[in-house]
Amino acid sequence: MWTFHISALPLRRTGRVQATSVPLCLVVALAGCSPRARSFQGSGGAGAGGGGDHGVGAGDPGAGWDGEAPACAAETQATDCDDDNPCTADACTRGACVNVPLDGVPALPSGQIAGDCQILTCAGGQPYPAPDDADADDDGDPCTSDGCQRGVATHVVAAGAACGQGRVCDGAGTCRGANGQACGGPRDCASGKCVDGVCCDTACDETCMACNVERSVGTCSPLGPGVEDEPHCVLDDKICNGAGACKLAPGRRCHRHESCASGVCRGSGRCGEFPEE
Repeated sequence: MWTFHISALPLRRTGRVQATSVPLCLVVALAGCSPRARSFQGSGGAGAGGGGDHGVGAGDPGAGWDGEAPACAAETQATDCDDDNPCTADACTRGACVNVPLDGVPALPSGQIAGDCQILTCAGGQPYPAPDDADADDDGDPCTSDGCQRGVATHVVAAGAACGQGRVCDGAGTCRGANGQACGGPRDCASGKCVDGVCCDTACDETCMACNVERSVGTCSPLGPGVEDEPHCVLDDKICNGAGACKLAPGRRCHRHESCASGVCRGSGRCGEFPEE
């Protein structure tokens, strides 16, 4: 009767790869019994393929090694038997290394490259890449949204995303001034519009509108009632009504209320003053 002993330590992986134990049958099939000599130690006559106590494959090296499998000790098998292949289960059996090919499981973390949109999966003891759209890489640009699409890295411009204190990304992915920030020209602003000395949400070129109105700086807003807006709306004739329109100033001749900035056309035929707040 043939007797043999073999051991295989569980292969552990960290991260997204779950711990996997090497199937004993694979170890037995590959290693025979003694991976250094690949021979069965029998209690009787010669085994098939050779005389004495040596069986089939006597003298074959351990799997994955060029030449005879290295000697090892169970307590140091992690280093003694590491063949640098993330798709083999490395173990020390009866003082010699055995490396069992893995199939259908992710390669060890040592075989993976973070951020390449790929995951290596073992097939017949060799790593093969497959798309992994969860493995996106950060390109370090605050103006891009990073991802993967069918295993290919993508970096999409994130227009409007904050990219610093008082700065946002423009439509081309460049970090520029946010609305309300001081500017010297359109290139300073993510909106491409520098109005009244600040980055503005629109061109804001209508009469009695401005982008530096208190409490709404950066947003094109109506000038307050009674404010001049040169050159077309000046106090000697017209004035802003506070709602974005230029109308007759107080004291000017009028025919109806709608003609006056104050909204009041008196019986005397002249615009009245703005009501006190």
